[in-house]
Amino acid sequence: MPFKQTQQLKTEQKQIATQQTIRLMQLVEMPNISLEQEILKEVDENPVLEIVNDNAEDEFAQPEENPMPEYDENGVPFEVSEPLSNDEIFNEDYYNEEEMDDYLTERELQRLNAPEDGPRRESMGVYQESIREQWMLQLGEMEMTEEESKIAGYLMGNLDDDGYFTLDLQAVANELLFNQNIDTTVSEVERILVEYVQELDPPGTGARNLQECLLIQLRRQSNPTEITRLAIIVLEDYFDLFSKKHFAKIMNNLGIDDETMQQVLKMIRSLDPKPVDSDTELEKSGSHITPDFIITAHNDKLTLSLNNQYIPKVRINKDMVQPLQNRKLMSRKEADAVQFLKDYVEKGELFINTLNLREKIMYNTMYAIMQHQREYFLTGDDSKIKPMVLKTIAQEVNLDVSTISRFSNSKYVQTDFGIIPVKHLFSEAVNNEDVSSKEIKSILSGLVEGEDKRKPFSDEALCAMLKAKGYDVARRTVAKYREQLSIPVARLRKEL
Repeated sequence: MPFKQTQQLKTEQKQIATQQTIRLMQLVEMPNISLEQEILKEVDENPVLEIVNDNAEDEFAQPEENPMPEYDENGVPFEVSEPLSNDEIFNEDYYNEEEMDDYLTERELQRLNAPEDGPRRESMGVYQESIREQWMLQLGEMEMTEEESKIAGYLMGNLDDDGYFTLDLQAVANELLFNQNIDTTVSEVERILVEYVQELDPPGTGARNLQECLLIQLRRQSNPTEITRLAIIVLEDYFDLFSKKHFAKIMNNLGIDDETMQQVLKMIRSLDPKPVDSDTELEKSGSHITPDFIITAHNDKLTLSLNNQYIPKVRINKDMVQPLQNRKLMSRKEADAVQFLKDYVEKGELFINTLNLREKIMYNTMYAIMQHQREYFLTGDDSKIKPMVLKTIAQEVNLDVSTISRFSNSKYVQTDFGIIPVKHLFSEAVNNEDVSSKEIKSILSGLVEGEDKRKPFSDEALCAMLKAKGYDVARRTVAKYREQLSIPVARLRKEL
């Protein structure tokens, strides 16, 4: 029995730490608009929290005469040059109100008094939602239980660049259990994917493959016709024949004539194989997104800063805390009220500390990425992007690979050559060499664009041409990159 009690106590302590970590990681992964809503919600629910008015004096945060610069002479950031470990994040000594308030003030002073080492691009003054923020708002309008909402949010956060969901459902169920303490089944995860995530706009979002993507779009048509019905049948029952352009067999099986088949093909070809095109104006134009980071280059040095000027800053309301300092000669009822207030203060301090830790983790992660892609940020040349995978950054900043994945999917960085998604900076190495897959994909796209469509290049021919340019890749690698670029095989690229 004593052994059983001790084991139960250890399990409970581990659970508490896990909940704190989950809360922190959720805030790290949130886009700015969602974080703002989360902060306002927390302030609304906690009576001791208040929004800091930038125009009002904050007696908890007295500015220093000579604030510490953010970077040393080599461009290395002070204070956060080393990533925080999980022990440091949840170390009891680290959480104290004085350090919390000083850090918040210091970050503001650093941002306002950054060293004049070069021109800084003005950050965005007008906010418009990114596609992922639109998805989050759409999910928020759906009627779901709290658990369904968490699962749907997780699935949404793992959609790829084109809006597809490509993770294994069993792996998702396992990660929800281990990382978010949600005990669910594969069938339940699939149900939420189909009933909620695949209902997001634009139609086709959340599809697991091209076939499902096209079918979702057809089924979402407001005024379906007989051609719509036939198109659904073709994609459901004859997708293999359709992809191989064996239209005569399809016509024979369905008993339709050539004219009807042409109408079916026209409808299918009008559908979008990429619900969210990563090359759309939404991704390219800075007027449609708010960057999370700002990186500027000057004299071969890079400067990194967080773009958090639109994130509300919160603090403990000193007037609400005053009763805690006068606790003598209280009645039982007054003592209970003070204890109730104390609980809110502890929750508020924990939330503020978590926000501060979010800033540190955000900075650590982007700084590690910036160091790996230094040449790219200095030049803006995609060919300078070095091989960099999620696991490498995860190890450097002591975070899970899944967290880095969701981080990269939801964050943007403003550079001297435009705003880019952080996910653009990740690519795998080819043949263990210092050549990224993005570089080879770029060349491969150019070769296909310049080919004679009457005699398109086969994968073998493309492989030989890449080798002639100094890229020693196998034919199967060429085929994989071609598929990732949504380039059909040579037979399907042929034109009369």
